[in-house]
Amino acid sequence: LIGLQAKKMPEDMLPASNLVFLIDVSGSMSDANKLPLVKRAFLLLLENMTANDRISIVTYASSDAVIIDGASAEEKTEIMTAIENLEAGGSTQGSKGIETAYELAEKHYISGGNNRVILATDGDLNVGITSEGELTRLIQKKKESGIFLSVMGFGTGNIKDNKMEALADNG
Repeated sequence: LIGLQAKKMPEDMLPASNLVFLIDVSGSMSDANKLPLVKRAFLLLLENMTANDRISIVTYASSDAVIIDGASAEEKTEIMTAIENLEAGGSTQGSKGIETAYELAEKHYISGGNNRVILATDGDLNVGITSEGELTRLIQKKKESGIFLSVMGFGTGNIKDNKMEALADNG
C-alpha cells in the first residue's frame, strides 16, 4: 500500500475540470478487484469536485454508452447513482469507447482547465482497434486537441499492462 500527499492548493486557485470517466464494464471487469473498486475510486474522486467541474461518464463493453453527458459536479446524487448502477458483461470494444469519451471531452472543453479522459480498465481490449500500435496512434491523435488521458489499471490475471502503458505513455 502506497500513500502520496501533494501540497494542498487553495480551491479558488484550482482550474475547473472537465473529466470524462471512461469505464470498462466488459465481462472481464466483474471480479471484486475490478469494477467494484473502479466504482469506489470514482465516487471518492467525485467527493472532491466543485460546482465549476464537469463530469461525463462513458462505458464500454460490446458497445459504448454515454451515461452522463457534461453534468455539473454539483449533481453528485445523479452521478453517484449512475456509477453505482454500473454492471459488468460483454466483450471489450475499447476503441469505440475512447472515441466517444474524447468527443464528450471536446464538447465540454474548458479553456485553461483540466480537460481529461480517465480510463479505468483491465486493459483487455478485444474488439475493434486492439493492437498497441493502433491504440497508440489513436491516442496520439486525440492528445493534439488538448485533452489528456489518464489510465487506471484494475485487477490481476488477464490484465494487459502493455496496452495500458502504451495508452498512458501517449495520452
